[in-house]
Amino acid sequence: MKRRTSGTSLFLMELIITIMFFSVACAVCVQSFVTSKILDDRTKELNSSVNIAQGLCDAMRGTEGSIYSITAVYRGAVVGEDDSYFQLYFDKNFKSVGPMDQSAVYVCDVSLDNRPGSSIEKMDVVISDLKEFREIYTLSATKYIADN
Repeated sequence: MKRRTSGTSLFLMELIITIMFFSVACAVCVQSFVTSKILDDRTKELNSSVNIAQGLCDAMRGTEGSIYSITAVYRGAVVGEDDSYFQLYFDKNFKSVGPMDQSAVYVCDVSLDNRPGSSIEKMDVVISDLKEFREIYTLSATKYIADN
């Protein structure tokens, strides 16, 4: 007498393979979504940093170029001890905050180099992430100061 084997074990094996295939596909999709979110955040961060750095360079070129004429445009700037640099602090949405504010996520370091007797003024802008200690964007600008 022959015994009939049912297709249940074969169906169960196919179902397990199909579930395994879909779980691998889901893992790949989730990983690509997370990667795209990180890239989107970094792009927004870079765009905001570029805008801030260009604005600072425009302020230097549009004013007399002294540190106090630039910080008059950017309220909340913390001027260094030797008046050759200042810092600006920003929250996660790149809104200006104070240096002691707990929501400060980014710092903009601006250094001015105006040697006595030189007709060239140089400004370096570095925007960094305070949490990850990484540099986001750097920009240098120069300005010719005409002799009067």
